[in-house]
Amino acid sequence: MIGDGPFVGTLPLRFPQFDHLHLYEGLHGRTLNISFSNVKPFTLGEFRRALPRDLSLDWTDPDGSKELRRLIAKRHGVPADHVLVTVGATEANFLVNAALVGPGDRVVVDSPTYSPLRDCPRGFGATIVSVERGWRDGWPLDLDRLGRALRRRTRLLVLANLNNPTSAATPRDELREIADLSSERGTTVLVDETFREAAFEEAPPTAARLGAHMISISTVTKFYGLGALRVGWIVAEPELLRRLRGVKDYTTVGGSLLGQTLATWALRRHGFFARRARTILDRNREQAREALEGIPGLEGEVPSIGTVMFPRARVPVDKLSGLLLRRYGTVIAPGRFFGMKDHFRIGLGGDPADLGRGLKHLARAVSELT
Repeated sequence: MIGDGPFVGTLPLRFPQFDHLHLYEGLHGRTLNISFSNVKPFTLGEFRRALPRDLSLDWTDPDGSKELRRLIAKRHGVPADHVLVTVGATEANFLVNAALVGPGDRVVVDSPTYSPLRDCPRGFGATIVSVERGWRDGWPLDLDRLGRALRRRTRLLVLANLNNPTSAATPRDELREIADLSSERGTTVLVDETFREAAFEEAPPTAARLGAHMISISTVTKFYGLGALRVGWIVAEPELLRRLRGVKDYTTVGGSLLGQTLATWALRRHGFFARRARTILDRNREQAREALEGIPGLEGEVPSIGTVMFPRARVPVDKLSGLLLRRYGTVIAPGRFFGMKDHFRIGLGGDPADLGRGLKHLARAVSELT
């Protein structure tokens, strides 16, 4: 049953529509999209190997295949029993909220942010309190405001590290402070680490190592360019994972063994994928810096890490995105999806030639509106 207004579902669950996702419906193959947050998609042929012919398709381990969990655990510096494989980071986020959040609970969310991190707890009836970052000087997290927002009985604190859409990092000392403060308040912390490794040598530590109340989630979708595999994971203490797995029994039970097999191949070749991502991102950062210097209607720096940027526009963003799509067949992600209407997201991980063309279209559209 579809609810009234901008919600789907029946009471007591009312999930806000995922408008950002629906932005792309019907546009694939027809437009130049410079808003995606993933690194350039990888293809099956580029693995240069065939799936084992004796691979059993009868069953999949609900926790995830042992080898995949071992490799994920290695990337996070935790034992394998701290890992639960999910159907993308989307299911991971949903499981955490379904297991921990209920009607009337207070949830504090970093802002701007990827909308499911904000809206999933809202769907379970929680009251959302946003702690907004200042957009100047690299989008720093205001720990004083965060501390004031974390009243006792706050059920969950949600943030992304690296932040999406800004690529801002929460460094080790700030994570430690957040872990200590949330522990004092009895608050569980969910950290989406989907883009963490796109900081390369500057990558912040895995939050799940900072306390039994800390949860990390991630995926092969963005850094590896393997979104079609739908493989993600949760890293947390085993006792907490058992609660989350209890919810997973009612969602997917277990993911695709084929997807997990390919994800295993990718994590075994992590060094290759890291070099690939760095090559693409370095080239795109350079041309984005050059392009933005010539667009006076935009403000903001190109981040030195991560796969996305979130410039501020001196022109109305919805008009800008409409003009880009209508006249230039080019897509950006308006900031209203992330909680800031005068900004928009550009992806830095796509094909460099596509980004170059898209930035030229952006410059022309901004010029037309100023």
